[in-house]
Amino acid sequence: MTERSEGIQLRALLQSAHVEQLTLKVRQQLAPSDTFGSAVAEMREHSHGCALICDEGQLVGILTERDILHSLHSGVDHETPVSSLMTQNPTTVTNHDTLFHAIALMDSGGYRRLPVLGDDGRPDGIVDVKTITGFLVEHYAATVHNQASQAQLTAKNREGA
Repeated sequence: MTERSEGIQLRALLQSAHVEQLTLKVRQQLAPSDTFGSAVAEMREHSHGCALICDEGQLVGILTERDILHSLHSGVDHETPVSSLMTQNPTTVTNHDTLFHAIALMDSGGYRRLPVLGDDGRPDGIVDVKTITGFLVEHYAATVHNQASQAQLTAKNREGA
């Protein structure tokens, strides 16, 4: 199989597979009134890189590692409500969106994670780069496992005279 046909097959897979086919990562849901300090503690305790901020079950924001680093650098007080630090109205996908669409949003927005909304508009979880990569490895295991490492592709000695 040529590299071009593998690329066409990959594109077709991503355009036909839907977010609901992934094993979504469930993240902590915090209230807008929760404090920065408690949010950081929750995220650290559960080893999560983000938390969904919900008001009455509806997504109103996301607090990411980037938000936390920016807040720490800015000297934000630990009692500050997350509502003033979160990314409001984050870009989302639904379970019915294709992986191609999710990847395009992640690429164009520079996002590592996107909240996934269910049919009821409530968060079902997070789709992230690692989950999509895992999906691709499952479908292209032979290609991924048979790929030579960069060290093996790099010439160690000069050729010729």
